Amino acid sequence: MDGHQVRALYDFSGEPGSAELSITAGEVLTVMRDNVGDGWCEGFNQGGQSGLFPAAYVQLIEATAPTTGNMVNSQQSTGDYWDDDWDDDSEIGQTQAYVPPVQQQPSLQSAQSGSTEYGDSVSMHTVHSVIPERSIPNVPKKNNKFTALVKSGEEGFLLSSKLVVVPESEKIYVEEVESGRFSWAQTGESYNCVVTSPKKESKLKGLKSFIVYQLTPTFNNIQVSRRYKHFDWLHERLEEKFCFIPIPPLPDKQISGRYEEQFIEHRRTQLQEFVDYVCRHPVLSRSRVWQHFITCTDEKRWKAGKRAAEKDEFLGVTYFHGVQCPDTPLDAIKVEFQTDAFARFIAGLDPVVKSFMAMATDQAKKHQVLYKREFQKIGQCFVSLGNALEADDAGRSRHTLNQALKDTGEAYNEIGKLYEEQPKYDWEPLADKFHIYRGIISSFPDVIGIHKSAVQKRKDCERLVNEHKMESAQLRELNHRTDVIARALGAEETHFQSEREIHITQAMKSHLVEQINFYQKIVDKLQEALNSFD
Repeated sequence: MDGHQVRALYDFSGEPGSAELSITAGEVLTVMRDNVGDGWCEGFNQGGQSGLFPAAYVQLIEATAPTTGNMVNSQQSTGDYWDDDWDDDSEIGQTQAYVPPVQQQPSLQSAQSGSTEYGDSVSMHTVHSVIPERSIPNVPKKNNKFTALVKSGEEGFLLSSKLVVVPESEKIYVEEVESGRFSWAQTGESYNCVVTSPKKESKLKGLKSFIVYQLTPTFNNIQVSRRYKHFDWLHERLEEKFCFIPIPPLPDKQISGRYEEQFIEHRRTQLQEFVDYVCRHPVLSRSRVWQHFITCTDEKRWKAGKRAAEKDEFLGVTYFHGVQCPDTPLDAIKVEFQTDAFARFIAGLDPVVKSFMAMATDQAKKHQVLYKREFQKIGQCFVSLGNALEADDAGRSRHTLNQALKDTGEAYNEIGKLYEEQPKYDWEPLADKFHIYRGIISSFPDVIGIHKSAVQKRKDCERLVNEHKMESAQLRELNHRTDVIARALGAEETHFQSEREIHITQAMKSHLVEQINFYQKIVDKLQEALNSFD
């Protein structure tokens, strides 16, 4: 086992004071121990320095086919992404990486018997790979595998002749609020959930570090602790279960700077936006997986609920069986016209929202760097002028022109500091709000596509009925289920309209209030400078 050579795929900076070894992309390393645990290897570089480094950052030189097979088997055998604690915030993507070879069968069994943070048995050779050193837009988009699942399941839902028994807890209701307009029925009282107190924790004697956030729902005021990777797991479950609901995106993933105080606080506010949207949604806020996520504090119940969510049968298109709505047939032509209009609206809105969010992000950066620097340059010029005039001011009163110029320079310097601090009050909250809606809007085409596929299937079946190749009763049932999909889409469209009319309005008002306060502070600073000349 000793002596395996690997090549670094990515840079890795070891934390100071730890046993971690910093590596550079492209360098060759020699592995001394590949079973340190949780995806870490121990080895040394060509300079003789030794330490621990993540297996996902390196690739075996001249890897053989059996090694690749071992990687696949290892990943399939665990199947437990939630409980894999290799990374600190689960902020890694998928690419081929070095996989420690298995030495003996007993060693593998011993590794598989190891317990993680939540007590699940996983293989010590589970490997995730690394993302580039930049933030990755985390816009929810159905992956190809799940899209294929939806497409294959849709026909089964439309043409199924079996009676599906839906548990009461899985039923969701659509009501008609006015002619041709639908909404999700409100079941239960509304509530909020607060994300607070992010703090850095570690395990394995400091080998692994991570940030923990505290969530407190208002209906019980019981606090639970969750990491970013737990949010990531939740997001994946919600996307799989609710193919007809755009799921709000999580904060962008990032591999560097995750322990900086400013980044942690900003991520907390972004997670708060995600949590707020889910709490406001009539369906998502009542879902079992979400309720489990924000309430469970017991370790055994947590694992049981997690596994139940991963084995859930009512997900994707199958979950349309749980949508309860009137049996009244819809006007197919009218519904198709409305759906096409909404699809055009989303297509036009998508690039505009992305551009708007880019503008808000750009303004935040300019405030913190460019504008701050410019105003401090202005301030320095006024101070320099005051200092130059002071050379010819011997014996005169201290409150003269040169002092007033210095005060003016200091005022501009303070204005520069105001610019640096301001984005967290106006531009960043606005960008975070539109980060949520950018993800929602980007997901709507997939939701609309489910309805369009159902409409096309209905047209195909109408032709078969005309050709006497299908029974009329089958077509009537298919029409009803197509209407179920249409009503679900209509309900989600209504919810989105409510979101943009209420919460975007609130966000814009809050932004403008902060802008007014900001410029008022600037006016106050300039007024103080003006008074110094009197």
